Amino acid sequence: MGGKAKTEKMSVTLPRELAGEIRSIASQGEISSFFTEALEHFIAYRKQKIALEKGFGAWKDESHPDLATPEDSSAYVRSVREADRERQQRLGSVSAK
Repeated sequence: MGGKAKTEKMSVTLPRELAGEIRSIASQGEISSFFTEALEHFIAYRKQKIALEKGFGAWKDESHPDLATPEDSSAYVRSVREADRERQQRLGSVSAK
């Protein structure tokens, strides 16, 4: 998002203490880039939080009785890895680039 993208000037109001903290770690010429970077991180965090909240409860234990225990999950992962090894052998161990 940063860099030479089109920009828009905004006015925000902050608590005086927070503004002072920002000024103590970002020089006058770096405040816009400081906010841009901080907001990019925060927006990514919020999007992830929203996705997790939407997906919460989607997994139902009764829909996956084969994965009821940690041992079941480990066995499943082993089977997936074994299937991948077999696939690689069939393909002659050609790796994707």
